[in-house]
Amino acid sequence: MSLATRNVTPIFPNLSKGLSIIIPAAGEGTRMKAYGIKSLIPLNTTTNIIEHQLKTIFKVFNRKTTEVILVTGFQSLKLMNNTPDDLLKVENERYLETNVIRSLGMGLRVAKHSAVLVIYGDLVFNIHALTTDLQKSTLMIDKNTMGENEVGCTIDNERIENVLYNLPNKWAQIGYFVGKELALLKQFCWHPSNERKFGFEAINHIIEKKGKFLAKQPNQIKVNDVDSPKDLEVAQAILK
Repeated sequence: MSLATRNVTPIFPNLSKGLSIIIPAAGEGTRMKAYGIKSLIPLNTTTNIIEHQLKTIFKVFNRKTTEVILVTGFQSLKLMNNTPDDLLKVENERYLETNVIRSLGMGLRVAKHSAVLVIYGDLVFNIHALTTDLQKSTLMIDKNTMGENEVGCTIDNERIENVLYNLPNKWAQIGYFVGKELALLKQFCWHPSNERKFGFEAINHIIEKKGKFLAKQPNQIKVNDVDSPKDLEVAQAILK
C-alpha cells in the first residue's frame, strides 16, 4: 500500500532531465459526489478516468524518464489503493479548505525534474491533447469538447495573453511549465496566501511577471472536464 506524504519539503535540489507529471485529484467534486471519487468514475466497463489518463500519458511519454505525481484528498486512501504502486502519491489533507493551488504546490515539492506537465485529475482526453513538441512553457487549448463555462483565454501571435471566463479559446487544463514559468509557478503555489486559488490565477500571475506561454491547438484535440453527469456522455464519446 502506498502511503501519503505530508508537509513535505524539496528533496531533489538538483533537478535531473526528464518529466514530472502532476495530477491534482484532491477535490470532492460536489456535483459528482454521488459517483464517489471523480478519478475513479467508470467511463465504460473496462476503464475509469485515472486509468484512461495514465494509459494515454504513457502512449506519449517514456515511462522510464517520466514520474507521475498524484495528489489526493477526498477519499484519499481509496484513490491511493486503486492506482498503480509506481505513482508518487501525496495527500492534501486540507482539500476541503484549500483549492488546486495547494495540491499543485505539494506536487511541486516532490517533483524531481526540471520540466513539469500539469494534468487535472478529472479530465478525459485523447492522445492529441499531449503533444510531444513541448520545448517551451505551453498551455493546451481546446475548441472542440471543453464546456462553454470553462476558463478560456486570449491569444496573440500563438502566445497566451490572459486566462479568464467567458472567452472562446478554452484552456484544456493541461499545462507544461519549464524555466522561468516553472519557477514562478512554484513561487505562487508555495505562498500560503494563495492556497485557496485556482490554476488560472497562477497562470495570470506568471504572465503578469513577464512569463510566456505558447498556445497549442491541435486540430483533433478532444478534452472534457467531468463536472456533471452530462459531461460523462461527452467523455465517453472521446473514448470511441
